[in-house]
Amino acid sequence: MSDIEEEEVTWLFYPYIPRGKVTLCAAYPGTGKTYLLCYMSACVSTGRSFFNLAPFSSEPGKVIYLTAEDGIGDTIKKRMRVCGANMDNIATVPNKKTQLLFDDPEIEEYMRNYKPDLMIFDPFQAYIGSDIDMNAPNKTSEKMGHLVELAEKYNVAVVIICHFNKNGKGDAITRVLGSTDIMGSCRSYLALGNVPGEDDVKFMSHEKSSLAKKGKTILFEIDPDRGGIVYLGENSLTMDDYTAIRNKKRARDAPAIEGAKQFLIDNMADGRRFAQELKNLAVANKISESSLKRARAELGIISEKEDVFPFRAIWVLPGHIEEEPEVRQETLDLSLDQPPYR
Repeated sequence: MSDIEEEEVTWLFYPYIPRGKVTLCAAYPGTGKTYLLCYMSACVSTGRSFFNLAPFSSEPGKVIYLTAEDGIGDTIKKRMRVCGANMDNIATVPNKKTQLLFDDPEIEEYMRNYKPDLMIFDPFQAYIGSDIDMNAPNKTSEKMGHLVELAEKYNVAVVIICHFNKNGKGDAITRVLGSTDIMGSCRSYLALGNVPGEDDVKFMSHEKSSLAKKGKTILFEIDPDRGGIVYLGENSLTMDDYTAIRNKKRARDAPAIEGAKQFLIDNMADGRRFAQELKNLAVANKISESSLKRARAELGIISEKEDVFPFRAIWVLPGHIEEEPEVRQETLDLSLDQPPYR
């Protein structure tokens, strides 16, 4: 050890994104991870701060964004534009017939020639190879090892986007798809999710940090009219804390929802009834609007509307839908009829 020289860690965004290392960003589909990475790319391309992290400005850098999931023109570029990106500092590989892999020589060529400060792979699964069992440590270690070497060799902050497993079980670490060696190769790990009870509020928690003290959990929302990503503050809650809060809320709400379902069944003896009558009865029985919505969705109740004025809505239980000329079936209004979470 006396012959080894100590090295200082450098950062793209301290303490979340180290330079020359691999960072993992994981979430369920639809959480906003691609939007967040477009925002991160915009910050690098313009030299702006990532959220409110110091320094608040720096020299603009370059980004390579590789995606196998979203359209470059209709999704990625549009979101980057909303986030204020300098497109001249961001590169991608559009319309490639064969999917790139982590160990393809083109990856090193891009790093060497373009000299990016940040390189994003979205999602991880697409770049490790379809013939690789993600749960096989020896195979994933080999692929990840090559990427780790390239990140260090060219001092690039590499971020790979990954999905969580479908069963929703385990802690923030074990929910990540694939072998634990994938997590072991990453020096930093960010988990994204929705804040329970606040559908529009997202969180980014720092679940692993091998090079510095973990950063605070950042709260944000996605709003294209206000620059794409809007910073809302920070706290010390982890993803596991949010999972526990969500599970408690579901358990707490369950009896009320079951009661609302029974109420609907009891008050729809003919399998159909005017929606406003049911809503009025629900208020009288102290059933909340949210419980009624959830109960209706879980029972599969659809909405029909009279074809004559005043066009009153009728709720219909499955199995009681009638094809009548004076009644037309309508699509459910998502704002009224969907449960608050999926």
